[in-house]
Amino acid sequence: MGQDLERDLKPYGVCSGHEPDSAEFSTLGGWISTRASGMKKNTYGNIEDIVQNMTLVTPIGTYSKAAHWPRVSNGPDLNHMVMGSEGNIGIICDAVIKVKTLPQVRIYDSILFPDFEVGIQFMHAVAMTNKYPTSIRLIDNTQFQFGQTLKPASNSMLQDFIDAAKKFYVLNVKGFNPDKMAACTLLFEGDEEDQNALHKKIIAMASKFGGMAAGAENGMKGYLLTFLIAYVRDFACQHYCAGESFETSCPWSNVSQLCQRVNKRITDEARLAGFDEKKIWVSFRVTQLYETGAAIYVYFTLAYREVERSLVVHKYEAVEDAARDEVMKCGGCISHHHGVGKLRKGFIQRTLPPMAIEIQQKIKLAFDPTNVFGINNTIYRNEEENQACEKKF
Repeated sequence: MGQDLERDLKPYGVCSGHEPDSAEFSTLGGWISTRASGMKKNTYGNIEDIVQNMTLVTPIGTYSKAAHWPRVSNGPDLNHMVMGSEGNIGIICDAVIKVKTLPQVRIYDSILFPDFEVGIQFMHAVAMTNKYPTSIRLIDNTQFQFGQTLKPASNSMLQDFIDAAKKFYVLNVKGFNPDKMAACTLLFEGDEEDQNALHKKIIAMASKFGGMAAGAENGMKGYLLTFLIAYVRDFACQHYCAGESFETSCPWSNVSQLCQRVNKRITDEARLAGFDEKKIWVSFRVTQLYETGAAIYVYFTLAYREVERSLVVHKYEAVEDAARDEVMKCGGCISHHHGVGKLRKGFIQRTLPPMAIEIQQKIKLAFDPTNVFGINNTIYRNEEENQACEKKF
């Protein structure tokens, strides 16, 4: 498990730094098989940057590189065939990964922006620099307000006064609209001198976009909120709420319109499915940055107390499929790091050309001719299943 890996590495003064939201429950083998990404990838890399070697046991033999070379040019890197295979061709038994020295310093901070659009422009500007914070994530107003509701009640009159003064400054002096402003959480890890300098640089950049620093406490709580969301979802499911998140990535030129159009598509489809508009909750987060684009999380919840319970799963899946359809129409990919599984498998034909799908099917057949690993993830195994997929999507 991710948390166990970091705990066991810590006495040696090192860490892997791979920290997905699911680090409490997900495994190193799972990260490899789904081609995962973590919240701190800017400093430590995605899983493909971390893994040096692995042992994969298949029905026809065992795959592993002969040595742990830093780089080699001997044809396609078969490690990348295993990453994202999702259990279709074998079992990952062990792996050799990069580790890094534990950071000297960990700095949290947060930034408030007048609205989500300005925040996206800031994130794009940061992506154009040559050095990023360890984690930098922008949440829209809906998620910002959601986060505020989860704050514990204060028992201090002094703290209440301070909070009221801060709120007055943001709303009345800075003129931010509480129904539009967005927030960005920051985490810097590494050498103290380097990270302090980068911290100042990022805050200065934010001010050019009308952003204002909102403090380390908000940054830390915002970062930890990511781990909390799954627990909140499970709690909400006990109270007639169906909710989930999915992620994508797209070019910077598409980020804003993707969020707007997917929001509208979810709302429209949910209303058509019989959900009251007041009980449709949609939120977005711009997360992992790249020079060419960004990863985007989509969160949505449907309150279904008035909907026939036997129809809820079908209706929810229909809305979710519509949302993914809109994502792809806006230039988004099928998955940035959660993998394909079964839920997204129907969209593979819109992601890969027929030749690529056929190659994947042949790889499956070559490694596992009798379908020992019949997990049936990522791709359809034959033309009959492909045609059934085309009818549905």
